[in-house]
Amino acid sequence: MQTKSIQKFITFSPELFDLAVSKAARFGMSIGEYVRYLIYDDVKKEQDSVPLVNVETEKRIGESLAAYKKGNYITVRSDKELKEYFENL
Repeated sequence: MQTKSIQKFITFSPELFDLAVSKAARFGMSIGEYVRYLIYDDVKKEQDSVPLVNVETEKRIGESLAAYKKGNYITVRSDKELKEYFENL
């Protein structure tokens, strides 16, 4: 995996810069590391809220779980039984 690097200038008010430097120091970080951490943390929260499946798939999973709880399933013990099951559909 190739790491991409960019440089950008960010303008802070003196007060905000001093507070950010102070907070970064409390974490043992440089201001650059702290800003990268904040961006990473923010993006990760958004990424974690992205659903793994779409609405239709989630609905089908729910229906399948309900059917399973009601006992509406079969047990397949071998490749041969699996093949026979699909041939008989």
